[in-house]
Amino acid sequence: MKEPIQQIGQEVSIVIYDSPLPPRYLRFSKKFIRTLFIVAPVLLGLIFITLLLIIFGTKLKETPAPNLSTVLSDEESKVTSLESDIKSLQVSNQQLQDKLSGQGTVAANQDEPFLMGIKKPYGMQNLIQENKVSLDQFELVQDQNKTSLKFQIISNDTETKVSGHVLVFMISESGMMAYPAESNTSIGGGVKFSMGEPFSVSRLRPTNAEFLHSLTGSTVKFVIYIFSREGDLLLIKETESYKVGDKS
Repeated sequence: MKEPIQQIGQEVSIVIYDSPLPPRYLRFSKKFIRTLFIVAPVLLGLIFITLLLIIFGTKLKETPAPNLSTVLSDEESKVTSLESDIKSLQVSNQQLQDKLSGQGTVAANQDEPFLMGIKKPYGMQNLIQENKVSLDQFELVQDQNKTSLKFQIISNDTETKVSGHVLVFMISESGMMAYPAESNTSIGGGVKFSMGEPFSVSRLRPTNAEFLHSLTGSTVKFVIYIFSREGDLLLIKETESYKVGDKS
């Protein structure tokens, strides 16, 4: 077999003509050319990408995290409110169970003022000294056919809602009437605390005690009872005497 006239070499020659100077011959190895045109660009690209990543990572660390405020949807707010009500009911039920079983009861004062209009609840505790609720912003409205006493029930318990029943007695020269109106039928034998208007208050709760009766005589006053959901006495409030016919 004939050998090729020229064998494949490992060098590349470049002739540079620069007249009138004689031509110059430059020789480069093929490895050098491959390194120059392939490996070098790849290395430069990797170095450039690495620098970009380092710069980007530094700026990302210096950037403060966004402060996203928690926004509750209407449904989540309702769920939170219901969970609070369930917790309050569980506490009330436990207190009622303890009372019925005779645990943790304290004898109530038998001479509570104005308690003759109320049928004393079984196992009632006098919790007036705990000052869980108070009353404020009294307003008497006298119309031709009805009388209204408006006031605010204020919760002094900042941790949980206060729930219970409110009864209002109007005392005038013509006799005594009760609010809610349905409780008037039980005045003779004693009004049950559970016949009072139910309420639940975490801060302020307006109350409008209406008596479908026009006032007679010269003065009228009101006695307000507030019981807990379990029948414990939270507050007794006797108002000042109002003059009949005065606009408060």
